[in-house]
Amino acid sequence: MIKRPMKPFIGIFDETKKLDTEILDKVKDDEVLIRSFIRGEEDTHEVKAKPLEELLPPYLSNYSDRFKKKKAERFPPSRPYDHAIDLKPDFKPWDCKIYSLSPKERIEQDKFLDENLQKGYIRPSKSLMASPFFFVAKKEVGALQPCQDYRDLNNGTIKNRYPLPLVTDLVDKLKTAKVFTKLDLRNEYNNIWIKDGDQWKAAFKTPQGLFEPTVMFFGLTNSPVTFQAFMNDILKDFIDEGWCMVYMDDILIFSDEINLHRLRMRHVSERLQENNLYLKPEKCEFEVTKMLFLGMVITPGHISMDEMKLAGIKDWKAPKTIKGKYAELARPLHELTKKDTKFEWTKIRDVAFNILKAKFLQRPILQMPDDEKPFVIEADASKWATGAVLKQQGSDGELHPCGYISHAFTATERNYEIYD
Repeated sequence: MIKRPMKPFIGIFDETKKLDTEILDKVKDDEVLIRSFIRGEEDTHEVKAKPLEELLPPYLSNYSDRFKKKKAERFPPSRPYDHAIDLKPDFKPWDCKIYSLSPKERIEQDKFLDENLQKGYIRPSKSLMASPFFFVAKKEVGALQPCQDYRDLNNGTIKNRYPLPLVTDLVDKLKTAKVFTKLDLRNEYNNIWIKDGDQWKAAFKTPQGLFEPTVMFFGLTNSPVTFQAFMNDILKDFIDEGWCMVYMDDILIFSDEINLHRLRMRHVSERLQENNLYLKPEKCEFEVTKMLFLGMVITPGHISMDEMKLAGIKDWKAPKTIKGKYAELARPLHELTKKDTKFEWTKIRDVAFNILKAKFLQRPILQMPDDEKPFVIEADASKWATGAVLKQQGSDGELHPCGYISHAFTATERNYEIYD
């Protein structure tokens, strides 16, 4: 491990002179799409769904049933991971009011109830308690997502502490991968039963009556970990071999050459078939070298931030109150959060704010670290903060960043000697 000091920090006003206005303009096209979505504007370009034969690689044709929506409209089998809703000892049942629905929402409610009663995903209930039922907007313009408001139930539920994967640990496994396939499971949580005898606890009330789910739905506090444990179990050997990763309903298969990759895809497809699981072909990506996964753009040996996640940063407005996300960003903005500090938006703070916007938009690309090669750490500290960059030599002979870390000093830490 090689340690060396970072280049001295550039003064905040000197840095301002170097701001590249093109950085702040390059997300313009993405912002237009985002704004039109927020305003509820319809997309005038109709996208015709591709037939399954065009979406599915030929070598997976024997598993085409795994990608058919009609086949997936079945009641799932009972599994060892049936979802239990364990209540705290002091839990008391409660009732709830019915939420008012718009005419469009009433139509969607009837559709939801009819479809899920037919599939057996819900059934009429005589539960002693109920949670409200309502709708939220989906990403698709004009589309609605039915939801149950399980906040009271979740507050009274004993939490399952099974861990979800750390995103950083997942990415670390992609070091030598050159080919990627992403699979998206159909029906997500609906693939898991609610434990027999616990269905009444998740009952929900609608203008059409009281119903209880027989399978998991979004909103239950332990649904994510139940589903993650299930997926980890059925794909455990592939995960342990280091070429498959799972985060909830997303499965990523990766390899360093195409023939091995296709063999692995057959293994995964066979395993999903054995467990009666289905996929959404329109959301799967097969044999690509660039992919968006968990909010990151993944390419062979590198990761970077998703441009769509950055698109809104350009329009950040200068704060007008003492509240806001800017308080988390940097000094001198941190000073505004101190007790009894008068809010004054000075020139130095305005410059710092704009620099931070530009820095976010620059989207640093990180090289995948190789544990067999030496690392270089560049570190520095000022009176207020410390920072470091972990670097490693790439195939071009140059040093490339693998990760960053920074820390703002507390009042006590600011009294330390520099060598501490």
